[in-house]
Amino acid sequence: MSAITFSGLATGMDTASIVSQLVEIKRQPIYRLQADQQTYRTQLSALDTLKAKLEALQTAAQALDTANEFSTLTASSSDKTLLTATAGNDAAAGTYDIVVNSLATTQRELSQGFDSTDASVGSGTISFTVDGVTTDLTLTGFNSLESLKNQINNDVAGVSASIIYDGSDTGGYQLMLSSDEAGSAGAFTVDMSGLSGGTTPTFTNQQAAADASLTVNGVAVTATSNNPSDVISGLTLNLLDADPGTTVHLDVTMDTEGIADKVQTLVDAYNDMFTYLDTATAKDGDLYQNSTAASVESRIANLFITGLTGVSGDITNFFQVGVTRSSNDGLLTFNKDDFEEALDTDFNGVRDFFIERDGNVGKMALLDTAIDDMTDSVDGLFKIGTDSLNRKIDYAQDSIDRYERSVESYQTTLERKFTAMEAMVSQLQAQGNYLAGLPTPTY
Repeated sequence: MSAITFSGLATGMDTASIVSQLVEIKRQPIYRLQADQQTYRTQLSALDTLKAKLEALQTAAQALDTANEFSTLTASSSDKTLLTATAGNDAAAGTYDIVVNSLATTQRELSQGFDSTDASVGSGTISFTVDGVTTDLTLTGFNSLESLKNQINNDVAGVSASIIYDGSDTGGYQLMLSSDEAGSAGAFTVDMSGLSGGTTPTFTNQQAAADASLTVNGVAVTATSNNPSDVISGLTLNLLDADPGTTVHLDVTMDTEGIADKVQTLVDAYNDMFTYLDTATAKDGDLYQNSTAASVESRIANLFITGLTGVSGDITNFFQVGVTRSSNDGLLTFNKDDFEEALDTDFNGVRDFFIERDGNVGKMALLDTAIDDMTDSVDGLFKIGTDSLNRKIDYAQDSIDRYERSVESYQTTLERKFTAMEAMVSQLQAQGNYLAGLPTPTY
């Protein structure tokens, strides 16, 4: 803008204020365009939020679209103080009688006593061998008991070192080495014969590494850890304590609770998205009359309302598996008892309603595909909608730039005109004053 200023002294008018007000009137279209831009940006942000909620719904659907995910098993222990278990996708339903005779143990070695943690252990090379892998530590210069402990913890995989203090004035500090894993696979050997120039630690075994001993359905089993995953196919056992006199009954059954939780997550994600849409698409909402939001709302709601075709079973609608839709607000309600009853009555029918297999396209596959289409980065609804809004923002900015140039020119013109007017008035006033100062002629 021009830096010309004038005070209106000649005319007595506040010409600067007049120009400012006239320019402000001229800027009104710019303010409207800037308001439009802010509206478009708000819509972009709202679409990002909607897309995130839609993708959360897709994630919930993907947790229910395959046979493995739908047919989850759970393992129940009769004595959780001795044994628990986790069922994987390869587990099979069944009952197992297990006796935990002994737990797997870690190896522990304890050194002779040192007078302080600063006592020198010398320098040289130490070798650790864990599960057939040898690690050499090279100690140079002065090395204390404390620094040796730290170097072992930093550089030797599979072995942990600590210093035990028994309270004695002399020889009270002992270096303890422990295997990181219980069982024979965690066993280690240490060779400190390469040290010299200080007091070399010598170790006494406090506990040997040993595998766990179990009896599974009458069969003696050796487990290489306390969390074996190779004893029973598909199960990871968690051995917590040993009691040779107690038989633990492990039941592996269908995890109806877990499947129901996945359906509840689906319902919650749906309701979260539609609650947001209800607010955002209202007359004063950020997505009022937004075509992308309207399309998402219509397409997703239709998938949950319409029946599933092409299935051989009798279950074709959500209400048959405990999911009902309110006629008032369009939100879903999940009845867990009805869902579990449907599972007990017709497991295959419920499964095929949800999953995709052998040519059967369940509701979750349809939902997943629909959301993929809408969120496609090339030609999806959100891509089209956001591109359109960005073009509107750019077009508005181009118009703002043109208006700004026009306003600047307009202000410059006004300032020149008012400056010229002030100069002319000032000149006329000077001439008037001159004439007024002339002597009155006498006749």
